[in-house]
Order: sequence, then C-alpha cells, then structure tokens
Amino acid sequence: MKRIAIITCATALFFSASVNAQNDTTKVDNRTVSQWKDNGDKWNNNDPAKYQLREMPEPLTIEKIYPVIGSYNVTSKDGQASNLTITLDEQNKGIAWIDGLPEGRIKAQLRKSPGTYKIPEQKIGEEGSEKTIHEGVLIYDKDANTMNVCLGCKYNMEDPAAAFMPAPAEEEKVAEEMPAKTKKASAKAKTTKAKEETVKPVFYSGTKNITEANQQAATPSM
Repeated sequence: MKRIAIITCATALFFSASVNAQNDTTKVDNRTVSQWKDNGDKWNNNDPAKYQLREMPEPLTIEKIYPVIGSYNVTSKDGQASNLTITLDEQNKGIAWIDGLPEGRIKAQLRKSPGTYKIPEQKIGEEGSEKTIHEGVLIYDKDANTMNVCLGCKYNMEDPAAAFMPAPAEEEKVAEEMPAKTKKASAKAKTTKAKEETVKPVFYSGTKNITEANQQAATPSM
C-alpha cells in the first residue's frame, strides 16, 4: 500500500513539475515574441527598401567645376548688347578668357570658387595700338543664372559683389552739414581727385545660354 502511495505521489509531483515547466516556457516564449515585436530584430529583419542599391552619381564634369564657361547674352547700362563666350585657359584652369565685349578679349582670374573672378589690369590689342583694361570684377551666380561684369572697379577681397552695389549717399549728407569754407575746400579736393581718377566703371549684366547638354551637366544627381 505504501508503495502504491509513493508511486502515486511521485507521479503527481512529476506531472505538476511538467505543467509548471511548460507554463514557464510559454511565458518565456511569449515574452521573447513580445520583445521581438516591440523592438524588432535588427539582425534578421532585413528591409529590402532600406538596403537597396542607389544610382551611381554622375561624373564630375569640367562644367560643374567651372560653371562660368559658356555663352552669354549681356547688355551694358547704356543698353549695348553683347554676346559673350567664356572659355578656360588651356594651361591654367584658374584663368578664364572673355570674348565678345566691345573692349576686346579679356583675361579673368578665379578668386572664389565657383564663379567669382578678378579681372586684373591688362593691355589688350596689337602692339602699337594697345589699350589698357583697368581692374574689374566678374561674378557668375549659378543658381540665379546671372552674369555681372564691371570694368574699372577695384576687386574687394572680402566682398567682391560690393562692386555692383549702389554707392552710399553719405557724401551728400555730409556735404549738407559742412560749413561753407569746408565745402569749398572739399569741392576743390574732389575736382583734383576727379582729374586724377579718369576711370569710369563700365557694367555689363545678363544670363547664360543654357543648352540641354550643359543643363544636364550642371544638374546635380539625386
């Protein structure tokens, strides 16, 4: 009888342990599944859209590096129209040549990439009939597709675009507040200075002729 009771108790204990172990396993499995659902499996849950191959970027062309090159339609402040062509120097890519202005063929030096150039003072034309081109500024704004050229303007290293800004009216304001004697002295000084500085700035502005070829070259790849 005792033997039967012992066997019965052992069987009951084994059955109880099996049920508890199964419940624990179920809990562990449920917890694991729940945790996987909340956080995801970063090692095995591969998202094809996330890891798909992207298109290779387009090659870096000379037009992208030096967008100033090309042809332009520009007009002066007097309304004189000109068709310009800007090319790079074969030996030095930092030098651009401007063809088509009434003044002649002019050299410009790259100062701030990609489209800010200084026009150094230079002599152009054949020997014996040379004329001097005074210092100037050329700026091509790629985003706005606008070209601005000033011949006879000093190149400001800190703000090259200042050459195209209207002059401030401070001189007129100061002149109104000056005493009569000071005005005369100032007027005389200005007359002398005007005689010394005979350079009159010449301005040209216009847009670049965008063709399908250079438009594709200038368009950045996504």
